[in-house]
Amino acid sequence: MRYFVFVQFGSNEVTDFLMRLRAALTQNKTISPIHVTLRGPYPKPPPLDELEAFAERLRGYGVKIHDHGYFNIPSGFAVFLRAECSIFRELWHKPDFKVSPALIQPHITVFESSEREAAQRVRDFLRREGIYIHTYDLFISVYGSKIKQPDLFGIPAIAPPGERIRRDIWRLPEDVIERAQELGQELASMRRKSEA
Repeated sequence: MRYFVFVQFGSNEVTDFLMRLRAALTQNKTISPIHVTLRGPYPKPPPLDELEAFAERLRGYGVKIHDHGYFNIPSGFAVFLRAECSIFRELWHKPDFKVSPALIQPHITVFESSEREAAQRVRDFLRREGIYIHTYDLFISVYGSKIKQPDLFGIPAIAPPGERIRRDIWRLPEDVIERAQELGQELASMRRKSEA
């Protein structure tokens, strides 16, 4: 099993919105928890003191979730929302993806497909919708790659210490989930037809 360090969102509203968006686009296909992958893979879970140090460095930072993009993955294409936070580049360590710091793209995957056209349509949808969220409630977790949900192996989810006094900032188009659902249904129908 391979292990990864995730940043996840403590705001139920942020996590719920992103899960509903992804479920609408993928027609409920489960991939992984809503997250930003910062580090990994590791052959075993990282030590607790290292995770606590990452959490401490996150203190006071927020994540801006906006914009969009897509990239190739072994099974096709992944479409994402960018997750920008100035500390992410400092904490980033993904040896499987050797890129210069300027090209690092922390992100939240919302759609995967073997079809380029489907990925482009979801990317174009995200471009049109202009989703923008800025959230400050973050925590570190460890994820094992062969399981369907976070597995903390006795390691608690670690939040940066201190009070959360900043409010999230939202700019969402009205009925965006409904439009995502329509697009997801259309893409699922096209996939079924191509497989028949």
